[in-house]
This record gives sequence, C-alpha cells and structure tokens, in this order.
Amino acid sequence: MTQFLKLVTLVYALVSLFYACVNGSETCPGTLVSNFHQKNCTDRATGTEAYYLDRTECIPKCKIYPTSVEEGQCTDNTDCISGYYCENRCGPKNNLRDYTCETDSDCQALPEGGRSKCLKYCVLPSTTGGVTCMSYHSNLPEFVNSYWTALIFKPVCNDDGDWEAKQCKGGVHGKCICYSSTGVRLFGEALYQKADNMTCACSRKKNDMESNGRTMVTLHCDSMGNYESLQCDMEKEICWCAESKTGEPTAPFVPEKAKEKLPCYISTTVGSQYLRQCESKKYAQSMITAKLKAHGAKYVQTDTLLCNADGSYGAYSVSSGIAYCTWRDNSKIGTWQSNIASNTANLNCNCARDFKQYSHSMDCEGNGNYVIVQHYQDDTNTLKYYCVDDDGFAKTGLLDDKNVNCSLYY
Repeated sequence: MTQFLKLVTLVYALVSLFYACVNGSETCPGTLVSNFHQKNCTDRATGTEAYYLDRTECIPKCKIYPTSVEEGQCTDNTDCISGYYCENRCGPKNNLRDYTCETDSDCQALPEGGRSKCLKYCVLPSTTGGVTCMSYHSNLPEFVNSYWTALIFKPVCNDDGDWEAKQCKGGVHGKCICYSSTGVRLFGEALYQKADNMTCACSRKKNDMESNGRTMVTLHCDSMGNYESLQCDMEKEICWCAESKTGEPTAPFVPEKAKEKLPCYISTTVGSQYLRQCESKKYAQSMITAKLKAHGAKYVQTDTLLCNADGSYGAYSVSSGIAYCTWRDNSKIGTWQSNIASNTANLNCNCARDFKQYSHSMDCEGNGNYVIVQHYQDDTNTLKYYCVDDDGFAKTGLLDDKNVNCSLYY
C-alpha cells in the first residue's frame, strides 16, 4: 500500500510538472529529480563527445557540448552552458565582454577607445588561481587540447559547474582532499577508506568568507575539513555549537565570554582561549593593522604567517628571507626550504608534509614540493617514469623517457 501511494504521488508530480512546463510557468519543482546531477552527464563522455547538465527547462537533462559557444546576454547562471557564468562585462565594439564591470561608469574609459554599457553575458569566468571544473569535462576549443585531455584525474563538478568541495585521487588506496570552487587546494584531507563522513564544508565556507573580503575568519575545521563542534566568530564575539558535516547550529548562539555554558564546550580540549597559537598571532596582527590604518597609516608591513583552518601553523614559515617547510606545531620539516625572493606563489610543501605524515618514498624538490617527474623500478629492474600533480598523484601512466614534458599533461 505504501509503495502504491508513493507511485501515485510520483505520477501526480510528473503530471503537474508537465502542465507547469507546457503553460510556461516560471516556477519549476526543485525536488522531483533531485538525484540527477552534473556527474550523471559528465560520466557519459566519450573520446569525441562531452555532455553537461542543462537546467534551462523544468526537467534537467544531459546535452552534448557544442563545438563553440555563443557568449550571449543572460540574466543568471542557469542561462549559460555549464562552465560559463553570467557576469557583468563591457568592452570595445569588437568584443563587448573583455572587461569586468559593476556599473556603466566603469565602461567609460576603456582601452582601445571602447564605450559600452555594463551588461550580463555568458563568459568563461576570470579565476584567481585554480581552473574551472568543467574545463576537464568540456571539449570546447578552449579546453579540447588541455584539460579535456586529462588521463587519470578529472574533478567532480556540482550542478553549477564548480568543483565539489571533496575530491578523491588515487582510487581506493589514495586520499580525498578539500578544494575551493575553482580548484585551489584547501585545508582538509583523509585516506580514501576513512573519508566516508568527509564533506569539507568548513574549509569551503572559510575560504568563501575570506574570498568575499573577511580578513579574519575564526571558524575551526577538523583534519577532514569538517566543522569542529565548538565554533566562535571572534570579530562578532559570539560562539555556538555546530554539526560536523553541515555546520548547522545545534545550540543557541552565546557571547564569546559565555562559551563555557555551551554543551559542546570541553575544557580539557579548548581551555580558556578559543584561538589557537598560530591564529592567535594572526588575529593580533589583524587587529594591530586595522588600528594603524584607522590612524592614517597607508602601508603596514607584517610578518608572513600562514595558518591552517584548524588554527595550527601552515605549510611554511618565513625567517630571515627563507621559507621553511613546517609542521602544524611550527617545527621545521627536514631541510626543505627556499629563498623567499623566489616565486612563493607556487610553494606548497606538499611533499615535505606528506613525508612527515605518511613516510612516503617519492622525490621532493629542495623547497618541499613534489618533483614533477617521479621514477619507478619495475620487476625487471627497469626504471620507468611518470608525471605527478601538486598533490603527488600520477597524471600519466609509466613512461620510458625521464625527460618527459609534464606540462603537456593535465
């Protein structure tokens, strides 16, 4: 009887949805096909065809990527093909989408003498670090000879075409890692076999808040990027209890000074101070900088201080112009280091930190990053080579040539 009622309910919903679409209703039920997602479409890809989730109509469906995309005007992201976003743009007459803008006044003094209104267009997003998720799943001209060719790892994209927060590499013997919506690695990881409850929700939320201009976000994430039970916003001086996987409050918000009253407060774990050593120093830097700027200081220089999303010390610390790979307690890891004058934008110390945690046998650069060409000795004692990404996972199969150009692999 229960199954019959469920069937009747489903049929009724389908009929209602059909008439809503036929009648041009602007509101579509959002729960009817909740188990149909972007991954259902990207998994259909062949060597020559790519698919994306089309949500322009009431019933979402998979569509084949065209050979080119007309970057037309739009009202929101649902008007754009997956991988493209509805953004404010303007530009010269030959390309009205070259420059980002907020208002028409931003478009009045463009290079090349262009003048145009600030309008919304479907465009490839401009990202700071990382790469759009659908780049790996699209055979459009922009990606067909690059990310589309990825051999081993392709990220899972959400329905908006952004990176899912949790991405897993290396199969069942690999690990899962947290990423931003544009594919920048965040705090949080776990071995694949122990990552069932991993969501990376805390790490992603913290990154989103910082990307939106918050200078000091004091959320505490656990080693998997999930929420710790006790959370405090030190700028607003409030604390609360949070559910691990979602961050939903499980107790009322209280003033920071009353955090001991919360059921999730454990004195032996938290102590009297919520902020941990690294973030406490960073918070002090932030407060001093804010006060100096309030008194007219234009340029305030502070020490480089990286903190993890759990409040511990980050991948490296800087002393006397040298960046040293460090562990969570700020202790140096081996002798891995680099001159701060070099490009620290590419410094991640992933190899050094993985060696500290897992005692692997892979090759590290002197600065603590992974050597991009790793070697392997097969059963016949023959050396083989393969390319790895920043996280140390293979991008290629085994190769005979150690001089392989790994930049050709994605």
